[in-house]
Amino acid sequence: MTSTDYDVIVVGGAFSGAASALLLRRWLPEARVLVLESSAEFGFKVGEATVEISSYFLHRVLGLHDLLAREHLPKHGLRYWFSAEGGSDLSAMSEIGPSEVPRVPAYQLDRSRLDQSLLELAAAEGSEVRRPAKVTEVELGWPRSTVTIDCGGVTESLTTRWVIDASGRHAFLSRRLRTRRRLEEHPTAAVWSRWRGVRDLDGPAVIGADPTQPKLPPLAPARRLATNHFCGRGWWVWMIPLRGGETSIGLVYDKRLFEFPSGATPLEGFEPFIRSQSGLRELVDGAELVPDDLHAYKHLPYTSDRYMGKGWALVGDAASFLDPFYSPGLDHAALSIYTAMSVIRDELSGQQSEADLEREVVHHNELFQRSIKRWFSAIYLDKYELFGDAELTGASFLLDTSLYYMGVVTPIHQDIENLKIPVFGEEILPTKIAYSIMRFYSRRLVKLARRRQARGDYGRRNEGLRALVRTAGIGPTESMAMFRAGLALWLKAELSNLLPARRVRTPVRAS
Repeated sequence: MTSTDYDVIVVGGAFSGAASALLLRRWLPEARVLVLESSAEFGFKVGEATVEISSYFLHRVLGLHDLLAREHLPKHGLRYWFSAEGGSDLSAMSEIGPSEVPRVPAYQLDRSRLDQSLLELAAAEGSEVRRPAKVTEVELGWPRSTVTIDCGGVTESLTTRWVIDASGRHAFLSRRLRTRRRLEEHPTAAVWSRWRGVRDLDGPAVIGADPTQPKLPPLAPARRLATNHFCGRGWWVWMIPLRGGETSIGLVYDKRLFEFPSGATPLEGFEPFIRSQSGLRELVDGAELVPDDLHAYKHLPYTSDRYMGKGWALVGDAASFLDPFYSPGLDHAALSIYTAMSVIRDELSGQQSEADLEREVVHHNELFQRSIKRWFSAIYLDKYELFGDAELTGASFLLDTSLYYMGVVTPIHQDIENLKIPVFGEEILPTKIAYSIMRFYSRRLVKLARRRQARGDYGRRNEGLRALVRTAGIGPTESMAMFRAGLALWLKAELSNLLPARRVRTPVRAS
């Protein structure tokens, strides 16, 4: 073996980088692992909400349940709100979401705090950490690569057997390898900020002062602790609570369907929009944006043509990002970390021949390329055409979520090694069937949305629909109540499509 300074150098010390280092050191306590983080301290960042796979990775794989309980908030599911003409109060809006406290843990994260905790834990368990350390060049090779860094004006070249790119959207390696590709067929953008003083969705200012006559139906879960989505055709707004009282609010939109105010800066367009929307205006009345905390991306989705080669790997957002709807970013990070670190662990421990490694690299790339292509096609393609219609969005959410529990969450909870299989990644008959089913109803719902737009009855049930359903759970039958509720909404939409339009309406506008 060629002598190197390190077995593994990780570029990026936030969630994906620190978790990769932590996992490797626990598997291989003698491994020489270096984490390079460019920032002196972590700033606030988007990506606060977890769903069930990333939560499982955090509390079962990394063992962070106590830290999450002490320093972050529990998440009480996903909740969706719709209005007919943009003038409704919360009490009149349609609401879709769980009626129970989730049976599988998930969290609302303060990402800067979590990233710092993970990096400190990686250092405490034997990884070397250098920060601030800027990577200026990487020369990939096998079995040795060279990484050049700048630490406070001092340049140093280090050698390593493996380079892991965990640099997030900077995508240090994939840009240099020219494997990064924008998904032009999904032209979404986002603007977001933290706010202070947002009203409590479960408090008297919203529910009312008389507990015997609440303005919203009483629920076991806290509406405030959910990831709340306020939806319109071509756009949606997230509202995520953070420990300490601040709230993350972000607008995501399809540029084909929603036009951001022409000539406006992100702040000039974002804040008036949030303050003008049904439900949102009640919640942000009296609230203010955190100064200097407005962020924007002009184009969100991208992927990479390769996830791994001999001596290098991409994990998390350094490899791919599709869409923040359903909060899949940390799920993808968890799956790509666990799978890539398993390959690297086996190689470093001498369990693989060169031929074995080459086969594993090919298999890894095939799994993730197939997964990303199918996941995008089945879940996100043209999805934003649904968001102004409560019935169609509700059907999609309930079907998507119940099948996610049945086909993804349950197998991983039953066998941790299923973290090595990204969603839809396997080329086997059950996976093909599941993908085909999800893609079929997704395409069908989009067709129904277009039909409703043409008929003038798009969004006709955006007031008065309240679908509060049983929470999904682990096991083949534990998500059937949610699946049946989604199926019922879909069938109602199909039935209405066969009937004459009830009334002529002006199609709901994107803005």
